[in-house]
Amino acid sequence: MHQNIEEVEAEKSTRRLRELFHAKEIPVAAAETLMSRYDNEYDLVAEEIIRLKEQAEDADGNEPEDLEEDNVDRDLQDIAERLRNLPLTQANLEMFNLAKRNEIPREQRQFACSCSDWDWWREVPERKQVSRCRRCKCTYEPVPRDQEWGVAEYNCPNCNRSFRGYGQMGLPAPCYRCRGVVLPTRIIPRVRDRRAPGIGRRQQHSCCAEDCYNREEPYVPGTHCVHPETRRVRGLPRILLPCDPHESTGSTVASCISQGSMMECDVEEIILEDLNRIQEEDEGE
Repeated sequence: MHQNIEEVEAEKSTRRLRELFHAKEIPVAAAETLMSRYDNEYDLVAEEIIRLKEQAEDADGNEPEDLEEDNVDRDLQDIAERLRNLPLTQANLEMFNLAKRNEIPREQRQFACSCSDWDWWREVPERKQVSRCRRCKCTYEPVPRDQEWGVAEYNCPNCNRSFRGYGQMGLPAPCYRCRGVVLPTRIIPRVRDRRAPGIGRRQQHSCCAEDCYNREEPYVPGTHCVHPETRRVRGLPRILLPCDPHESTGSTVASCISQGSMMECDVEEIILEDLNRIQEEDEGE
């Protein structure tokens, strides 16, 4: 168990270091070596890489001996040099500025797997929004924003009532008060429920959509209920829209790098699954 904890911490630090620099010039093996050497202090390693890069830029035009430091880690210096030689694009400038602030922009996205008929939410790096299904082990692109589903927020223009209900972006739902047809304004990411079983559970779903399994009367024709129980009763798949598989370019950092309330388990558990999977693939080759 102790060894597993050490492996997970090393993997988390490796992923964060590589994500800070978009995995451009830090191969996995190099990042793992540096994290072992610097006790997983990925932020300090990133800070030193930036310092060496900027020092070399400031010293451009000087004699080569002026740039030498006897106590500089050659691995860090090599990475800094490779980063210094990257094209001076807006994207690269933004990457360096974020790395200096030790920031990894993230977004909350929904994912869905048709093989497992399962959906989940993850907080993923903004630049590479992918996530692995824990059931089938395939990696997917996120659900498009305009097609997300789950607990939706509505604002009825007829009676000015705001309410929440299970829905999908772009799919009209009935207002419980005036029976008007309303489109959702956003889907609220699902978070992990840490309450004890049976405590504070909501009442059984019921709405006035035409096909709701527990329909209220009078119902509103032309509206649809996407609640999981309605779809189960109707013999429909649980997920509304399967995600496209992610085609790796070889530079994607594993997306599970941070803890979040929307995760169905601890981040350490998912990273350990990743490590076990890599080991199985290596043994199978």
